[in-house]
Amino acid sequence: MNYLKASSVHTVEETQSMIVIARKKKSRCDEFNHIVEAVLAEYPEAKTHIDSDSGGYDKVIVLK
Repeated sequence: MNYLKASSVHTVEETQSMIVIARKKKSRCDEFNHIVEAVLAEYPEAKTHIDSDSGGYDKVIVLK
């Protein structure tokens, strides 16, 4: 899966300085967790955000 292209699971916003990949579902999502793991494997310096309501990842940010 190419996580840099939006899907039914996530959105992708790219600016000059960063890429933000965000979960579409309001609750925890195993498919999005796989995307976060793939991003972190390629970009170990990426920052993640955990949604306090669901306890799951809801965003990953990659600085360029």
